[in-house]
Amino acid sequence: MSESYEAYSAPHPKTRFSPQFMANVTLGEVVGLVRDDLLPRILPDGSVSKWNWDQTVPVTIPETIVSSREEIPSMADMQPIMADAKQAFYQLGVNSVCIQFKSGAIVRYHFSKLRLIVGANNQDYNFRLMSRLLARVEGESLLSPALFEELKLNRFAEPLAGFSVTQTPLYNLGCLLDERWILDDIMNARAEFIYFRRAAMFPGVEPSFIFLPTSFVE
Repeated sequence: MSESYEAYSAPHPKTRFSPQFMANVTLGEVVGLVRDDLLPRILPDGSVSKWNWDQTVPVTIPETIVSSREEIPSMADMQPIMADAKQAFYQLGVNSVCIQFKSGAIVRYHFSKLRLIVGANNQDYNFRLMSRLLARVEGESLLSPALFEELKLNRFAEPLAGFSVTQTPLYNLGCLLDERWILDDIMNARAEFIYFRRAAMFPGVEPSFIFLPTSFVE
């Protein structure tokens, strides 16, 4: 039986921006990637002038790995390629895509690298926001040095622990920075925290208010 598209396009688990990498990277490692300028550089939408499928099986590092500071297509430019990749793999027998940028540069990507580029696009903003959040926590001494180091050991995508109404990943805490729209799950977590803190302060006393998650009004 020939290899499936899912198997062929699956990045190596230890490759940066693979699903396994995203599931296991810690907050401290994310800070290091941002601080040391190791993230790829996402080009503006419309930077791809044309692309075509190729039967070549790429084997070189530039064709298979997303490198630090590498210029990569934006999610908008990736969408039409990703939409047709699986069908092209099965019906045309292709193994890679050649992309020409408006700058004139031409690159060839293994299908597994396409998924890495999508992963990098998906989390670039959250990586940078979480790095800023940890810088704020450290700069304003919101946690003791020991607790701050412990915080950095948490996985970037693990759920915010200790709450019953939300399983939002830790990186969503970045919405607390600046004057941004605060995600419902973060508001629910904060409301639940206040509710139980007051209950702990006044044991045996019925709470003076009812905590309702935002899903109650949907």
